[in-house]
Amino acid sequence: MKQITLNTEKGRHAVWIELFFDLVYVVALARLTHMIVEGHNGHTGMTEYLMYFTLFVPVWWSWLGHTMFANRFGTYDVIDRLLTLMQSFFAILMALFIDDALGESSTLFAVSYACTRYSLVLMYTRIYISNRESRKATSGFIKGFSLGASFWIVSIFLPETLMYIAWVIGIFIELLTPIIIRKELKLLPVHNTHLPERFGLFALLVLGESIHGIASGAQNTEFSVSLLMLMFLSYTIICSVWWLYFEVIEKVFSGKLEGAAQLCIYGHLPIYMGIGLLAAGVQRLVESNYELNELNLIFGISLLLMLVPLQLIHFQFVTHIKSKAFLIRGITIVLSIVLITTVGKYINDNINVYLMILLLSLYIYSESNYFADDTI
Repeated sequence: MKQITLNTEKGRHAVWIELFFDLVYVVALARLTHMIVEGHNGHTGMTEYLMYFTLFVPVWWSWLGHTMFANRFGTYDVIDRLLTLMQSFFAILMALFIDDALGESSTLFAVSYACTRYSLVLMYTRIYISNRESRKATSGFIKGFSLGASFWIVSIFLPETLMYIAWVIGIFIELLTPIIIRKELKLLPVHNTHLPERFGLFALLVLGESIHGIASGAQNTEFSVSLLMLMFLSYTIICSVWWLYFEVIEKVFSGKLEGAAQLCIYGHLPIYMGIGLLAAGVQRLVESNYELNELNLIFGISLLLMLVPLQLIHFQFVTHIKSKAFLIRGITIVLSIVLITTVGKYINDNINVYLMILLLSLYIYSESNYFADDTI
């Protein structure tokens, strides 16, 4: 077997098979967002949030597993493509069963997820056999991911409560695996231009659900000036999030990631969750199908999930001189979001949405100033 080495090609970009792989996850993301939009009897409560956050993790992790493999070892030859396509098929099955993943479809969802992981294990096994230099790291991935996936398979034979406990244990083992082998991974550094692009592409997929939310919300509503204004407000929020995220990812991430880059990698989970909640929020806003408290909570949680991780990721690139001011800004942002979410229930119109747009605009402005001052 030919030796497969690290893919260190300079200026490397995502290839067609990776874009196709991303496309498969659109359905799963749409169904996750739908859980928040529909809620239960028109109301979004703790159960819906629990389902959304719980099921988002395996969906994101299955996507990330292949993304990280391709970032380090992507050869895109015939075998690599076939294994990727096989993993994509199991991801489709995950999306198919995700609506009732905590109900009657739980066993099918568990098997589908486990198969995405076993497919990835096959990919790492191929590297283990052909590349002696990376065997310590690939061996760690093979053991950790195989063990984690096996908990998901075993779970289908267990009672309901124990089944979900097995899921948690399995995903926890997998999430912990890259951290345990962090020392070995530093010898296999991430490709620091390709990875930010892959993260950005997935962010665009999730943001795409927000655009779809505007259209879906307007579709079942009689067109009016009021509807047009709500659409514009929603679109403004989406544009602000897009601007902010790519302001950071382009100028902070690109070319600066080193070693295992685990803060950046794990930090994207809440960011993606937040963008998904934003999609649900804008749809309910445009539909005018919400209670003000519920909508405020959706937007508030969404902003916190997006801005806090971005703040933490950016913080590691800020010079010591500016770190105190940067920390104060982060605390101010959190308190502002909490304040807007809290006082919003006393407002009978969309002033709170304007306040959120203003907050995002100020945050974007402050980010631009940090870059302009060359503090990273």
